[in-house]
Amino acid sequence: MEPMKKDLVIKGQQIYLRPITADDTEMAVRWRNRPIVVENFIYRKPVSREDHENWLANKVFTGLVHQFIVCRNEDDMPLGSIYLQNFEEEHKKAEWGIYLGEEQAYGKGIGTEAAKLVLNYAFTALGMHKVVSRVLARNKASIRMNEKAGYVQEAYLKDELFLEGRYEDLILFGAINPNE
Repeated sequence: MEPMKKDLVIKGQQIYLRPITADDTEMAVRWRNRPIVVENFIYRKPVSREDHENWLANKVFTGLVHQFIVCRNEDDMPLGSIYLQNFEEEHKKAEWGIYLGEEQAYGKGIGTEAAKLVLNYAFTALGMHKVVSRVLARNKASIRMNEKAGYVQEAYLKDELFLEGRYEDLILFGAINPNE
């Protein structure tokens, strides 16, 4: 996959998405290490500045990941990050994920709007056929967000992951490009 254009902006009603930059590192590391974010992620290890810089250099800036900062329209305040990864170009498929690092973004439909925007980007700009997500079954907010964004549950996997000393169920969601 080609890297994103640096000037790409995807506008929504409440928010817009812009490509993540190296200048976002401190903020992204802070968000990614917040307990409320970590507890809902499969990858739980703390993320250092160096880890994030390596992620940017080896994944984002090479085009292996398309990562955005979610910003509020009214004042440009960054609220979180959303990304597409694990591109399978042969199958025209990708996986998406999100983390909102600012509590004021919770419960306002911002995650759902961001999910819809990135899904549309995946279908229209990248020509993806399918976009998938993996959600811990106890994460009710993420389940609702996926459903509201147009994803359907495709599988429920019992005891799929061993996280912090206990087994967790995982739900797989998918959305198919309606324009194909």
